[in-house]
Amino acid sequence: MKRIKSSLLNIWIVSLTLLFSCSSPAPCTEKGNVHIIPFPEQTKTGDDLFALGRKTSISYSDPSLKEMADSLYFWINELTGFLPEVDNSPSSKGIIHLELSTDPKAFNELPGTYGTSPKDGNPADEQYLLSVQKTTVRIQASAPEGIYRGITSLVQLIGGNIGKKGEKVYLPTLEVKDAPRFAWRGLSLDVSRCFFTVEEVKQVINMLSLYKMNVLHLHLTDNQGWRIEIKKHPRLTEIGSKISNNGRPAGFYTQEQYKELIQYAAEHFVTIVPEIDLPGHATSLFTSYPELKNAVKVKMNLGIAGQALGAIDADDASAMQLVEDVITELAAITPGSYIHIGGDETMGLDEDKYIRFINQTRRSVVNNGKKMVGWQEITRTDFTEDDLYQHWIYFKKDKEHKPEDRAKTDFSPEVMKLLEETFSKASKDIERGVSKNAKAILSPNALVYLDHRYKEPSVDSTQVADQKRLGFASYARKTIQQMYEWDPSALNPSLDASKNIAGVEGAIWCETISNFKELQFLLMPRLAGVAEKGWSKAENTNWDEYKVRLSSQTPLWERMNWYYFKSSLVDWKH
Repeated sequence: MKRIKSSLLNIWIVSLTLLFSCSSPAPCTEKGNVHIIPFPEQTKTGDDLFALGRKTSISYSDPSLKEMADSLYFWINELTGFLPEVDNSPSSKGIIHLELSTDPKAFNELPGTYGTSPKDGNPADEQYLLSVQKTTVRIQASAPEGIYRGITSLVQLIGGNIGKKGEKVYLPTLEVKDAPRFAWRGLSLDVSRCFFTVEEVKQVINMLSLYKMNVLHLHLTDNQGWRIEIKKHPRLTEIGSKISNNGRPAGFYTQEQYKELIQYAAEHFVTIVPEIDLPGHATSLFTSYPELKNAVKVKMNLGIAGQALGAIDADDASAMQLVEDVITELAAITPGSYIHIGGDETMGLDEDKYIRFINQTRRSVVNNGKKMVGWQEITRTDFTEDDLYQHWIYFKKDKEHKPEDRAKTDFSPEVMKLLEETFSKASKDIERGVSKNAKAILSPNALVYLDHRYKEPSVDSTQVADQKRLGFASYARKTIQQMYEWDPSALNPSLDASKNIAGVEGAIWCETISNFKELQFLLMPRLAGVAEKGWSKAENTNWDEYKVRLSSQTPLWERMNWYYFKSSLVDWKH
């Protein structure tokens, strides 16, 4: 079912001897590799060190980069305790300099980006050059977004080499030329099953942007709660946000709070894509407005916590007007190009009614100046190449998974039959999408659903209870290596990366999550791996090398107080 320290200088010099022996674009596996995630398109290492210290200054070439400079100041101060001077004169050249480049030749060697930009922008805006020399650091790009991506790479280099606050940080000299493989790289965050505050969602945005992810897909409605204010229909939140949910946090975002999240995300070059998950997953809506018709007549206990059969009836004029009102209000407060309408798991719903519901809801989205995204089931409707579908149903058998890796599920024969009928239709969804020239967002549940339970042990004995409890029990337990080792372009032979793939999106479903710390535990470290699959070309992703870079992220995570699973497959750096 759908459901996310210090190194002594002499040791550094020994490590760098190994580092500098690898100057090809592909990653090397020696200790001392460039500790950037996702791995850049091209890297070339030098033979010296840059010392970041108290007198380091930051400058920028254009007033539009002031916020970028301030962001870098924040990170340097947070990680090192230094207070770098930010020179507001565009004509100056600080030790660290941010520069908008108008020279098209600077990026000639970089390949084009596949997929669809979540803000309908130019994916080339994310390209950047990072040069770390003995006395200076330069970040160049053609747009502020590229400057920001370069800053995140520099922040990771600093984080991987920090010692005690106040000590100089020594970085390897290097040249990076970088660009994303796919234009859409995101995370679907389930705030319906467990509500997270505005400040907690901002922390998720920080995580996403640090690893160059550019989409936060907010799953705002489901059976367990309606989380966005709709002024024309106040009962959706007055009642629908307060459904009993095993003691998990309840609540909703006012439209002003939602706008605040939109603005914060934009400052971090993340686009928020809101999801109203209909016509199924509608318990919170029916609880708020019980007079609306339920189109599903089948009555059965699915045996899955929080799951219930039910769907809006496309022949219920009042219900369809409510849906149109919701789309209209949501579109008015969402500057991004896309609205996600859900469309998944409508078990027991007549197919004709499903198609008519999606078609009418799509018209509402388009009439409000937006484009539609939906789960892969929408390929069975009259959707077009202007829409995106999210491929999630992926049940490929894995020889490494043993029966004991999956919790025993006692579904009744009636439920099993219903599930089989529902998912058997999915085998043709990608074929339908390709036939209409529509692009897929790749979210294969076996690979990027981050609520799988961790299979390998933690090196931290205090995490044993969390590991046993957190994660959807019906999923096979997986190691972080198993969830890293896949290639988006090879996921399905029908999908051509240059034509049919919009990008990659992880998902975190919160049936077992009760608070923000538990959310972090399931997100990290696997979120970084999802980010790399979306950004880096396949030949630049290798587990043995990746786990070295991953280990060097932890001083940064710990400095930011992010809680993460300490997998025994990684030699974590502390």
